[in-house]
Amino acid sequence: MEEKNKDFIRVYTAEFWNQQNIAAFDEYLSTDLVVHSPDGDRNYEQYKGLCQAYFSAFPDLHITTDEIIAEGDKVTKVWTANCTHKGEFIGIPATGKRIMVKGIEVFRIADGKIAEIWAIMDNLGMMQQLGVIPAMEG
Repeated sequence: MEEKNKDFIRVYTAEFWNQQNIAAFDEYLSTDLVVHSPDGDRNYEQYKGLCQAYFSAFPDLHITTDEIIAEGDKVTKVWTANCTHKGEFIGIPATGKRIMVKGIEVFRIADGKIAEIWAIMDNLGMMQQLGVIPAMEG
């Protein structure tokens, strides 16, 4: 079951995120989806809207899976995203800057779909790369 779930997350990453195929959202994510992140929980529709915002702002978004681990119905993915900021994102006008962001997600799979996601990414680093927040002095 673990290998099947890891393969499912790999395909989800390739077909949904890397092809920016919003039409595939229903194929991979349960309508009862709950996404947990530091800025609060999101439901199915809220998460779909966030994904559309990423696709619009970063049309060349590509996610590389750095590590993937599965146990039971859960899969953990460590990832790196590379993209160019070409459209407005959360009120930030396009900067044209190429950025790299790292993150970790834990997925719970139920009935062949992603039912729950715990997600964290380097938002501070992303904002610094976009020039919205000054880089910290080292």
